[in-house]
Amino acid sequence: MKKIIPLILLMVTASNIFANGGPIDGCAVYRTADIILINMPDIKLIKEDLKINIVGDYSFVDVTYVIQNNSYTDSKITYGFPIDYIRTDLQYEFEWQKEYLPEIEFYLDAKKLKIKHQVDYSIFEEKADTNDEQMLEMRRSWYIVDFNIPKGKSIILKVKYKIKNGFEDWATTKSFFPTFDDRRFIYDFKPAQNWDDGIIDELNVQINVKDIITKGGNVNISGLSFSESLGVYFASFKKYDLKTSPNLTIFYQNTEKLSDYLSKYRIKNDKIKAVTVSSSLSSSYSSKNLFDFDFNTAWVEGSERDGIGEKIEIELDKYPLAAICLINGYTKNADVYLSNNRIKKLKIDIEYIDYEDSTKLITESNEVLFNKLEYNEISKNNFGNIITIVGDYGDGYSKITKITLTILDVYKGTKYSDTCISELLLLGFE
Repeated sequence: MKKIIPLILLMVTASNIFANGGPIDGCAVYRTADIILINMPDIKLIKEDLKINIVGDYSFVDVTYVIQNNSYTDSKITYGFPIDYIRTDLQYEFEWQKEYLPEIEFYLDAKKLKIKHQVDYSIFEEKADTNDEQMLEMRRSWYIVDFNIPKGKSIILKVKYKIKNGFEDWATTKSFFPTFDDRRFIYDFKPAQNWDDGIIDELNVQINVKDIITKGGNVNISGLSFSESLGVYFASFKKYDLKTSPNLTIFYQNTEKLSDYLSKYRIKNDKIKAVTVSSSLSSSYSSKNLFDFDFNTAWVEGSERDGIGEKIEIELDKYPLAAICLINGYTKNADVYLSNNRIKKLKIDIEYIDYEDSTKLITESNEVLFNKLEYNEISKNNFGNIITIVGDYGDGYSKITKITLTILDVYKGTKYSDTCISELLLLGFE
């Protein structure tokens, strides 16, 4: 009997929230890899087709191997897919979390294989691949299948899985806005170098990052040379030497996370007592458009000037506001956006109840300068990319009673002199 234990290595950690700041979400997946074959010179890896589709925080991986048994006897193979996960202050209980690998399937010549799952509860240490050389405590979770390759035959082994990519998002009490980490996916080809002479006849790689790009995220792919078309990267090699192969590394931004976060913490309209504007172009462009969460509508001021000096006054029911954001301009489409004015400079006055004397009101003022942003198609999945932060008050301001926004300067439109705001976002944890 010949036994093969292939190795696919990842590192996974859980998430939590600290009282004064810390990770709010995360997964320290380190890498996934090709299968290992140890001392099996008669078993050859003929071809590998690797397809990776990145959506949100997850990678959907579909790998197809063509494996040939050149020996004179049948070979029984044990294939193990391990995930290494680490102990942290967030996950001191050190239990395996299914969310890190929610889906995994194995197929042999299109027949689904039975998977055995087991956790190795022994703890081992490994040096982190960082500059601080931190030692990490780890455990290993295994997904195992058994199958046979008849002598002189080739088989097709397919592995499909959904895995959470590595990242760690942080929040502090000093800012309402978390820091959203770049997501990381690493694929290591070297573990398969012991298949025969370590040279694979054909290697094909396809990476689909359309979901990330269409939502405004940046993607950085390194390790192999790719051609690209419409968000899909392609690479193909003949007689590829796995022994010298670099890792395939993908870093990207999941911009949807900020949009989701903003949507979650928008205060309900019943917390807003009243909204008064100095003017509106017509009833179709009234102040109600500021809080309708519809990027195809806008408040449009109705003055005869460029909108300088126009005001928006918002009364709140003593709400502990955490942040104020604004979507500048009329974002219905590119033509409307560029044709109309956008705010260049804004004054914000905040009236709130004094911490020490609840009968006393305090007013603080600030001015905000807006960047001149190009138009990008906007949706509820990516609107976080184009917000301007007007105020950031951390865990929450003292109870706010009134907000006054005054337009001080504008970027002029190509056709109209009307200044527009598509959305005001008042944010808080209550």
